[in-house]
Amino acid sequence: MKKWFLSALVLLFVAMALGAGGAKEPAPEAEGAAAVPAYELIQWNSPNPINVRISGRQYALPAGWKEAVAGVSKIKVSNFGALQHDPATVANAKRFSELTGIEVDLLGWAEPPIVAKTVSIFSARSDAVDVLCYDHPTTYMQMVGGGWLHPIDAIWDDPNVWKYYAGPLKDGLTAPDGHIYGSIGQTKTMMLYYRPSVVPNPPETWQELRQIARRVTTRDMWGYVFSAGGEMDIIYPFRDLVYSQGGRIVDTKRQRLVVDSPEGTNALKMLSDMVLVDKSAPASVLEYSWMQVADLFGVGKAAMIMTHTVDANRYKNPANAPAIQGDWAVAPPPKWDASMPDTYHASYFDIDGYMINRFIDDNQIAASMLFLDFMRSYEAAYRELIDEGNEASVLTVYDSPAAQNIPVPEERKAAMANAVLETFPPAGRALTDIMMEYFANVVTGKMQPMAALEELQTRLDDYAVPE
Repeated sequence: MKKWFLSALVLLFVAMALGAGGAKEPAPEAEGAAAVPAYELIQWNSPNPINVRISGRQYALPAGWKEAVAGVSKIKVSNFGALQHDPATVANAKRFSELTGIEVDLLGWAEPPIVAKTVSIFSARSDAVDVLCYDHPTTYMQMVGGGWLHPIDAIWDDPNVWKYYAGPLKDGLTAPDGHIYGSIGQTKTMMLYYRPSVVPNPPETWQELRQIARRVTTRDMWGYVFSAGGEMDIIYPFRDLVYSQGGRIVDTKRQRLVVDSPEGTNALKMLSDMVLVDKSAPASVLEYSWMQVADLFGVGKAAMIMTHTVDANRYKNPANAPAIQGDWAVAPPPKWDASMPDTYHASYFDIDGYMINRFIDDNQIAASMLFLDFMRSYEAAYRELIDEGNEASVLTVYDSPAAQNIPVPEERKAAMANAVLETFPPAGRALTDIMMEYFANVVTGKMQPMAALEELQTRLDDYAVPE
């Protein structure tokens, strides 16, 4: 099936789903008095303010929770992928059950069909799953726009709670209508990995990185390798270069992807020049996923890469990265050039988060909100970082004694603090396939970079919601 046709189908499906969404049928009122929804019985800022309850070494339940969840024995929660790969999620679900007596039935859904399954549940107004996971940059706005989510402003109703998280989180979770519909499961970002034996001093800027990559490329090792071959993969290096200049790729007011900005033009030109002019990156980037790029570095075939901060865990293991033991280090993402402020040492910020199905019963909503309250806490984030090796959404976890034993904790905390969070428009994930197609046209010589960028922007505008 043609990619443009697939994207069109996705947009059509979203439009149909938007039409299917609607207000939840109000619960019958008790005779003689208005019924109070169960979730409103929870006093989120009692016995202590939210920021105090969730930031301690052990999570503290809010007042009124028992009355709110009366009769709830289980909640069902979807999960990105098989549970054996998410031991911290499993441990956190178990801990929540110990605290509340509510069983958490984690549903290990394969990632490729997860968006379609989620939309199907919502558009059918089904109560089969209470809490569903989402990939924030690519699907959050689609789910919000469908009218399917229960607002959870109450669990964030403390101005002091945001100080524990990366700066972009508040704006990223706040929908255009001013409400918050999502919370945190896992978070991630990227940083620069390099081989000190080849690159003694890591580049501060992308201009320096390009020069170094050209100089250190040999028959056996590329200077710099990036991904452009799998779903969403070209968007990773493209965003990093745009963010390094202070730019963005989402026009939030118009709900469109914008790639032909001055920053986007610079980004595409540098990526294509590395392959076609400098020959410091291979043309085979068109076949690489971000995971394959990380593997190439681990076997010693790349001098520098940008990859996820959590890859530091496996590079430390000789079984996973035998060729680079004692010869790898990390640095912040480069900024574009020396004139840029240090806050532009930035990569993307991603949230694998949770949202609540608005079509479930009020007491199930209460239990689900309680689960989200726990999962964004210090205690839950501690397990993500220390037990599983993911990043910690609560930045103070990096200051714990246990965090000093993980690979490069300070560098990972800094990368999280400077990361950029953008929310894609509906079907944005599918639209990135078009970006992959046009970048391939450039690398294979079918199109010149600027002509490709102009035509790509036209295609993206064609698929966007009409203004």
